[in-house]
Amino acid sequence: PVLQRLRLAERSDTVVHVVTAADLSGATRAGPGQTLRWTFRADSVRDVAYSVTRASVWDAARTAVGDRDGDGSTDFARVDAIYRPTAFRWAQAARYAQHSVRFLSQYTGFSYPWSHMTAVEGGGIIGGGMEYPMMTLIGDYSTAGESALYGVVVHEIAHMWVPMIVSTDERRYSWMDEGTTTFNENQARRDFFPGVDPLSSDRSGYIAAARGREEGEIMRRSDYHYPGAAYVVATYNKPALVLEALRGVLGEETFSRAYREFIARWAFRHPYPWDLWNTFENVSGRDLDWFWHSWYFETWILDQAVESVVSEGGGTRIVIEDRGKVPMPVLLSIRLASGEQLRREIPVESWLAGARSASITVPGQVTQVEIDPELRFPDADRANNRWSR
Repeated sequence: PVLQRLRLAERSDTVVHVVTAADLSGATRAGPGQTLRWTFRADSVRDVAYSVTRASVWDAARTAVGDRDGDGSTDFARVDAIYRPTAFRWAQAARYAQHSVRFLSQYTGFSYPWSHMTAVEGGGIIGGGMEYPMMTLIGDYSTAGESALYGVVVHEIAHMWVPMIVSTDERRYSWMDEGTTTFNENQARRDFFPGVDPLSSDRSGYIAAARGREEGEIMRRSDYHYPGAAYVVATYNKPALVLEALRGVLGEETFSRAYREFIARWAFRHPYPWDLWNTFENVSGRDLDWFWHSWYFETWILDQAVESVVSEGGGTRIVIEDRGKVPMPVLLSIRLASGEQLRREIPVESWLAGARSASITVPGQVTQVEIDPELRFPDADRANNRWSR
């Protein structure tokens, strides 16, 4: 019956309980003599891991990964959740894994390439999570909330794309691995929990370190970040936010094309940081050296501020100051007394030319100005981003 349920799960969009608590004593068939031999085979993997347990149940289902083989039809992978019944939050883990594989296949434009993906619960062995090709080992998260377990499941599964497919150097450039994965995790969180800001934790962690002068450059060798919190900021929080900021600079469509091209171009190869940057410049057709230098090689901060809003004749003059060192375009939301909402942008070239302030004039009386209301950029001081009459 266990094998029958497994075959059913491979055709099922709803979770199947392949091994239940009642099956634990006889889930594996007996082998000839005293031993049972298992043979595993995997193609295009960089590491190997396995789990052996007598105490865990097994949930499974299929999930769509897109057209993996180019035949015009949707392909599927099996997702597995292996956990002890005492880890009660794991009853949802297979569903979390389904969404993770399906969403990331679509978002990255690169279909999950393997036959299955297994999430293993190991409370008491591990507190967070660790990734391997086709497998993750994750704590029980019994004392955490629903979103916490979803977050670690999708984060570890997102590692299947980086570094398991796009094979980055995790020790020299840990941000390429963990930062890109944190970015992918945040996109999936936004889809799974609509209306929730998935960046709030990364944003607050980075800004606290930046304002406290406790961060190191992203491009610093990963083993040389001190104190330990600086490693987390430079490896996880900040590079994830920088990719969000790059999307704000390029726009959703161009960013998505470049991001997918990077993954496709470097799948099962070993890219360096400049391969990432060159891909974005190739696809966008833009020189982004100012962006790479400011965010990856320095610990400069971004601080754009509304300096003044003054009525002039029949219009209003808005002055924006650049109080930090990171040059970025200024995304403005402007509300007029008539109730009309305007969108304006001050291009980054204003700051690249050496200006410290720039102004625009709009017709009518202005009642409110806000810089970057969608929180696209990690501004270090948002208290000066808004003006109201």
